[in-house]
Amino acid sequence: MAGAGQLMFARRLGPTARLIIWLLVGVVCIVLDTRFRALDGLRGGLSVMLQPVREVTRAPTEVASELSGFFVRHRMLQKERDALADAQVRLRVELDAAADLARENAQLRALLQLDASPGRKMVAASLLYQGHDWFAQRITLDRGARAGLHEGLPAIDGLGLLGQLSRVYPGTSEVTLVSNPGQLTPIYIERTGQRGLAAGSGQGRMELRYMPLHTDVRAGDRLLTSGIDRIYPSGIPVARVLRVTRPQAGPYLRIECQPLAGIQSVRTVLVLTSVSGETAR
Repeated sequence: MAGAGQLMFARRLGPTARLIIWLLVGVVCIVLDTRFRALDGLRGGLSVMLQPVREVTRAPTEVASELSGFFVRHRMLQKERDALADAQVRLRVELDAAADLARENAQLRALLQLDASPGRKMVAASLLYQGHDWFAQRITLDRGARAGLHEGLPAIDGLGLLGQLSRVYPGTSEVTLVSNPGQLTPIYIERTGQRGLAAGSGQGRMELRYMPLHTDVRAGDRLLTSGIDRIYPSGIPVARVLRVTRPQAGPYLRIECQPLAGIQSVRTVLVLTSVSGETAR
């Protein structure tokens, strides 16, 4: 049984009544917030309380966005790097080609000046290859007997004497370089006029032989063809003295020389077919 002050049959409010009550409460809150801004404090408090929740829920989206942007930028940087690398390679190739053309033009200008020398008739030829055995110090040219060449003719470039034609074929010819151990070149020292005999020593070098110990020769002296052999015209640069050694035993100086012609870099050669008006030194 119900005690004193208690209803025996207590009835709960129905759903419709509760809905109406909550609607009335909501309307009252709206009116109070609109007219008197009574819920600003409550709204601010709830905003502060829910801020960490918003940060946590927004974090995965921001991380995903940052990662996506990172990979996009990474791919773009890789493409830019590859493009720059390709451009660098192309520029390097163009630069090498330009430098190569500049060297070839310098050689051609020097050859044109030689070609204009009075009394000289020349045949221009290009290098085919340096030969299978570089130790033999020979090169092969693309002109031969059909161009009027024959064995024994001297070959020069814009810097000096290269050597002498040793074999001539119809369309090609072989030049034995001045640095060949079997090649002898009569020369004179430009500074003093002293005559001598230069011989190849292999490996792109020469030596001045049979010079007595009292001979006035020093490093830096230029050696020119003397023309005494009637093969090479007089005055063609041959080599420059590198060092002079006085042996303790022996009657001759040891003189090492460097050929002036570009025996390892030549591309275009002039073959002297006839020379007039030059006397031996």
